Amino acid sequence: MRSDYFTGIARTVLLYSFVWMGTVAMILVYPCATHAEPYMAGFAGYGLSAQLSDVRGDAGVTGSDLGLQNSPIYGLKVGYFLDNLKYFGGEAEVYTATPYLKQQHFTVSGSGGKLTIVPGDHLRVTTAAFNVVYRYPGEFVQPYAGAGLGLFWYTSPSSTAGSAVRPGLNVLAGMRGFMTKHIAAFGEYKFNQASFLPFRGGFKADYSAHFVVFGVGYHF
Repeated sequence: MRSDYFTGIARTVLLYSFVWMGTVAMILVYPCATHAEPYMAGFAGYGLSAQLSDVRGDAGVTGSDLGLQNSPIYGLKVGYFLDNLKYFGGEAEVYTATPYLKQQHFTVSGSGGKLTIVPGDHLRVTTAAFNVVYRYPGEFVQPYAGAGLGLFWYTSPSSTAGSAVRPGLNVLAGMRGFMTKHIAAFGEYKFNQASFLPFRGGFKADYSAHFVVFGVGYHF
């Protein structure tokens, strides 16, 4: 299963490469677009209150929620706003987190009921999200919010499934401030939710996580 874990890391790198190639293509296609605003940004931060909830197995067996440790997060994004739609834009982003599954008590019901201890487990969740973003197009300060489809790549070295990709929800809200005409710093809150993420023992669960990130972007 360790090979699956490292395969997941390689796929994460591949997703990042696609985003970078998309950025380069955008610059080449719109080199003189005075009425458009493409941008690219990198960010890093920390995950808060991540958990696996609605845990279920076969034959109606359910389990208690499982807590995940807070995790660093890092990623990049590219976006695009048109002058005639300056309040709305599209954005693609890729980021990854490693929310370690803490050793904890786990109550199983539906099969006579029992209490067991779940050992710790290294997890990796890589998200590729495609968002619609609404912003206030201020000259120096721009609050914004967005939501879209996320594809969550879940990898665990001890999972019987190895790795899996599941669709889910990606929500964000933040504020950017321009330090120069082209460079802006931003702070952002993110929320993720995806269903049917598998982990050991054949159980599946809903994954949810909150993130706070900070980054710097370049607006062309």
